[in-house]
Amino acid sequence: MRLFVNLITTTRFLYSLFLPIIKDYTSAMFFLGNVVILFLTDSLDGYLARKYKVQTFYGALMDTVADKTLNIILLVCLLSSCPILWLVLVGELSIFLINTVAFLQGKKTKASTFGKAKMWFVAFSVIFGYLYFFDWMPMIFVSGIAIITFLSQLIAIFDYLRNLSSKRSQKWEKGERKDWKKVLFSTEYYLKNKI
Repeated sequence: MRLFVNLITTTRFLYSLFLPIIKDYTSAMFFLGNVVILFLTDSLDGYLARKYKVQTFYGALMDTVADKTLNIILLVCLLSSCPILWLVLVGELSIFLINTVAFLQGKKTKASTFGKAKMWFVAFSVIFGYLYFFDWMPMIFVSGIAIITFLSQLIAIFDYLRNLSSKRSQKWEKGERKDWKKVLFSTEYYLKNKI
């Protein structure tokens, strides 16, 4: 099950890289169907990892990378037709920067209720943006959800920063840097050392 869950997350990351090509060379329905499935796998992999107790640092890290890659690629492809989505892109890049700095300091930004809600707002902003792009929705709906999304991102950013200031740094135990399989793929190690 651990392999299956990590495969879902890794596939989401890799598949995201091909979305610009899929958008240009397939039908709108096929493309949007793929986008919706990718957003749903974001919830699925985390749910399965917790349910079957197969969480790992690899899964947690790859989940963050896959989410941000998916969101950023989809948003960048929309910017010329939906400039309001610059707000959402700036919010996502800011959150990515916070996560990266926290990781380098040995800290983990755990998704709060605001962070989880923000994820769904980003998904709806992207989907509404593409519905507008394919002439299936007026811009007013895209603008509305983009503003709500950006506000949710700001709340999530402040929540992440507040939580990070109270967390300790992760110390590497002697020999852990060499035992990367244990650090990345061991559920026991993850549960013992998560912050």
